[in-house]
Amino acid sequence: MSSIRKQSIYSSLFIYAGFIIGAINILKLFPDTRYFRTEEFGLTRLLLDVAILFSTTCTLGSLNITFKFFPFYRSYLPERKNDLPTITLILVLTGCIIFSILVPMAQPFLLRKFGSRSPLFLDYFYLIYPFTISLAFFNLMEAYAWSLQRTVLTNFLKEFLSRIITTALILLFMWKIIPTFKIFVNIYVYIYGALALSLFLLMLKKGEFPIKFSKSSVTRRLSGKMFVFGFSFFLSSILNILAKTNDTIIIASQSKGGLVDTAIFVIATYLVTLMDVPQRSLISAATAQISIAWKERDMEKIGRLYSKTALNLLIAAIAILGTLLLNGKNIVHFLGPTYGPIPQLLVLLGLTRLIDLGTGLNAQILVLSRYWKVDLITNLLFVVASIIFNYFLTIRMGVMGPAWGGLMAIIIFNTLRFIFLWSFFRLQPFSSKNLKAFLLGIVIFLFINLIPQIGNLFIDGAIRSFLFLGMYTTAILRLHVSEDINQVFLSIRSRVRL
Repeated sequence: MSSIRKQSIYSSLFIYAGFIIGAINILKLFPDTRYFRTEEFGLTRLLLDVAILFSTTCTLGSLNITFKFFPFYRSYLPERKNDLPTITLILVLTGCIIFSILVPMAQPFLLRKFGSRSPLFLDYFYLIYPFTISLAFFNLMEAYAWSLQRTVLTNFLKEFLSRIITTALILLFMWKIIPTFKIFVNIYVYIYGALALSLFLLMLKKGEFPIKFSKSSVTRRLSGKMFVFGFSFFLSSILNILAKTNDTIIIASQSKGGLVDTAIFVIATYLVTLMDVPQRSLISAATAQISIAWKERDMEKIGRLYSKTALNLLIAAIAILGTLLLNGKNIVHFLGPTYGPIPQLLVLLGLTRLIDLGTGLNAQILVLSRYWKVDLITNLLFVVASIIFNYFLTIRMGVMGPAWGGLMAIIIFNTLRFIFLWSFFRLQPFSSKNLKAFLLGIVIFLFINLIPQIGNLFIDGAIRSFLFLGMYTTAILRLHVSEDINQVFLSIRSRVRL
């Protein structure tokens, strides 16, 4: 875990810094009605979610092919003869061409669905094309950099630099240097394209992304398996992204508030994504290790990664969720009465993420195993359940519907994966330490919540956050709940002393 822990720490620093910049964008700059209408803010998030969904289809399974088969290419070929980068690049190019041909055919249907409640989306639908293609190529470059274990660089670009650029664009728009919202959003959709090109040129310069059109011996031997695996996970990836993005899409098309409700849901979702920061850094650092462990059939290592990541993610998720819930009222006071549903959304969305994070890296373990089809099946069930729940609950409950739907779907999803991993591999991530971490969080949260509200929302938020995080961290360290967290603390303390 030492190399994973080191990469996770550096990645987390960039991700948290990026989250702070993103929070300024999402919570302060975009909601400022002097410059952006609420519908315009909702539009930027809807464009992003739709582009994420379509860009996943454009990759045609190339990301999972990279994760699964890169260790074999690296073991059996010199770097200059590695044709995997060329194969995946051609797949993404093909996917983008197919996307550009098929989406115009579906455009009339999409416009009918969004026309009445989100008419602004119709005016800017054409931006889906450059946004999608930019994200598709960035995802490919990121996947290859992950396989090279250059996760810190990709997290810097994706989580930090992209948000800095967004902030710069917003400020240029506020200062009238960018004169209209139309020009602003037309530049905004190319951010990931610029980052993808930068990452590609960097790896190309270092010889880490060779372009080779002759077929290697590894490709000739593994091409059949790669095709089956890539096609299956092409479907799985679409399902996975659809599960993550269908809520805002359904809200924009079915909720009475349209893009206004989308903006409310986006802010609550963004706050909860703070819980995902440790997972993002762990996934990027651990994916290559899990792939190697499956190749070497090292079940002990996989079990160790499974249990440690589940415990550490649970502790981090409880710390972040507790802080968010204690500040729910302050957030509404800061944003204004339009965003009144946010505290209730934080509870439901936070519980959803807590369940998902607390079960560890089960998706990565399944995807890279010989039972990778289980990931496809469970993703299919999850997407079907979440879409059905979200659609009907949004019609009945408005913006709260997808929050309830996501919670019910994630319980079903992770229960099925837990049962499978235990039945076939005798892998399960839980111990008394997980229960101890959970109970500590509950008790400390209830205690802090008894403190009366202070008039100034910033002082009140700072006191509640400091007390909760301080007490919870102290309890986790003193009771030695997590070996990794204690080692990180000791390492930081020794460096501070030096």
